[in-house]
Amino acid sequence: MTTANPVTATATATATATAGTETTSGNSGTESNGTDPTTGTPTTGTTAPVDTTGSESTSTSTNTTTVGPGTTTGTTNSSDDTTSTSIGETTDNTTGECAAVSETAMNQKQPADIIFVIDNSGSMDMEIASVQANMNQFSAKIIASGIDVHVIVISDNSICVGAPLGSGNCPADSKPPTYTRINQGVGSNNALELALSTYPQYADKLRPDAATHVVVVTDDNSNLGANAFDTQFKALEPGMADYKMHAICGANGPDDILWCFQNPVCCAFTADAGDVYLDLIANTGGKWGDLCLQNFTPVFDELSTQVIMGATLACEWTIPEPMGEPIDFDKVNVEFDDGTPETFGKVPSAAECANVSDGWYYDDEQNPSKIFVCPQTCTKIQGVEDAKINIKFGCETIIAQ
Repeated sequence: MTTANPVTATATATATATAGTETTSGNSGTESNGTDPTTGTPTTGTTAPVDTTGSESTSTSTNTTTVGPGTTTGTTNSSDDTTSTSIGETTDNTTGECAAVSETAMNQKQPADIIFVIDNSGSMDMEIASVQANMNQFSAKIIASGIDVHVIVISDNSICVGAPLGSGNCPADSKPPTYTRINQGVGSNNALELALSTYPQYADKLRPDAATHVVVVTDDNSNLGANAFDTQFKALEPGMADYKMHAICGANGPDDILWCFQNPVCCAFTADAGDVYLDLIANTGGKWGDLCLQNFTPVFDELSTQVIMGATLACEWTIPEPMGEPIDFDKVNVEFDDGTPETFGKVPSAAECANVSDGWYYDDEQNPSKIFVCPQTCTKIQGVEDAKINIKFGCETIIAQ
């Protein structure tokens, strides 16, 4: 997994240069188009940095907005006195002058949806108590890392999660969207089948951009095979494609006579080896917790660590209002700056991403609230440390080719 620093951008207001006025920049040089005031001849050139000492200058404010956990907004006055013009391509592939405003965007970690299926058969009383005791610490560690987590527990009223994750009002301990319990009895061998059949009851708690984890806690094996579950679970929705299976179960069972002789206590409370779960863990890169330990704190610590370490950056941004002004959504551009700025073109939807090298799209074309980048563009962004994303307003949207 590639870990990238938050991708940020700086907000700078820029104004349009008028005909007959030299366009200057306090940066390393700005290309400008204008008209010679003496001859009326169109001119194009690059202006060098200008020393404004002792001369009249125009002050530019820089507004910085951080979009992400703990959103903050602040304003600082720049000591650089600059006036600049943004030259942008338009939707008809022409080029023209426009005033542009860039807003700061901070990337966030990928959210996580975690589905627990807990066997509540008569032999599982001790295990249920240990799961219940660890649930708050487990979720608090993930939340503290900056990950937006949704926890779903499929089990009957024998489990009740207290505050702050759950409501603590047993048996009605759900506290959506962060915590939802599906009141469903889970037998010794049907945990995977119930993860599939109860899907309609928790589907609205899942996010398409979230990492999905399934955790089974049982002292037995599954009637449903590993391949059958894997195929059916992935078919529920696209977000399930990269799910990870975790389990607290036995690695051996009573049929292993030598193991039972060496581990008589564990053998006594293990109904069967969880071979199906072990296969799914191996296939998806999940974590296994030893049922014999009974103290599940170390297992939950490892599981929360994997959830945290496996979370990539979510390549999406809530669209901020530029300087508090209304947005023309046909005049928005996304610029990636890793030292050499590059503007990504827009695609109509996620389905069109496969047809372009890089691109971005709105969450809703009719009423946008977020910007997403295409999967290949997301990979590109996440692979560059200290890169910046500028969400630019005011120039006609460039269309991906």
